Amino acid sequence: MQPGSAGKEFLFQIVLTVGLFLSIPFIPPVGFFPGVLTPAPTAIAFIRWGLPNAWLVPGCSALIGSIILYLFDISDYIPYLAALIGMGAVMGYGLRCRWSTEKVVGFSSLFAIGMSGLILILALAETKGEFFNLIGQEMRNAISATVKQFWGTSPESQELESRLAEAVPLIVQTMPGMLISCALVTSWLNLLISRRYCRMASIELCASEKLTLWKTPEFIVWFAIAGGLMVLLPVSDIRMPGVNLLVVMGTIYFLQGLAIMAFYFERWKLPFFVKGFIYALLFLQQFASMATAALGLFDIWFDFRKLAKRQA
Repeated sequence: MQPGSAGKEFLFQIVLTVGLFLSIPFIPPVGFFPGVLTPAPTAIAFIRWGLPNAWLVPGCSALIGSIILYLFDISDYIPYLAALIGMGAVMGYGLRCRWSTEKVVGFSSLFAIGMSGLILILALAETKGEFFNLIGQEMRNAISATVKQFWGTSPESQELESRLAEAVPLIVQTMPGMLISCALVTSWLNLLISRRYCRMASIELCASEKLTLWKTPEFIVWFAIAGGLMVLLPVSDIRMPGVNLLVVMGTIYFLQGLAIMAFYFERWKLPFFVKGFIYALLFLQQFASMATAALGLFDIWFDFRKLAKRQA
């Protein structure tokens, strides 16, 4: 590749990284969806260029993005930018080193979770332990403002606001599980994009393993069983940790369910728009998401893709 062409590609990846992330604070809530793809350009840079050249993309992206966030007085977003860029760097390095799918998703998610944990510790210290109470109050204020905006101040809207506010403590208590789940899904989506790039660019480093054949290690089903027991046992102190564990395990089996769906979509050669509609339904519709997670869980016993025969 010519030096000028390489420079343009580096510049494009830097601009794309910064642009994807800035969509989160500048065009909420729609910007969240492109924003979760922030790690992809960095991952692709590591796959494409390797070390040390690839560091130019995450380094410049973090610097430029931080300057823009500071100038617009939204510097609180800088740690999240660093977390997503770091996730991409770990993912790209792992793919280039031919890590397994579990290792790539696990370590890249762990980086983002670690960064989020550090942010949480600093927030707890700054608010003198009142962080979760403040989060709960912010959520109640947001619910109140949203209900008033769309439904006014009628008795029915006040009842709706009251019911939604009652769910706030549960949401706050399940934040750890939701945080880990968000990191896993974000990593998985960026892994899909990175592997798609590898196939399009004929890069064998990360294109050999098919995600449609992926399944979780069978032993982790015991974590799901443990979470269920923690919820069912009459011990209040372990109930919410059990709920958080079930949220995480449900997400993992949801991803396995998606792999099963993708396997049959590929076999049936469904049109792109049909697959896109079904995937959107699986992500956005609660019962469809739960059914997909159940599909992934029961794959342990029913082997819907007949992978045992393939391996034999």
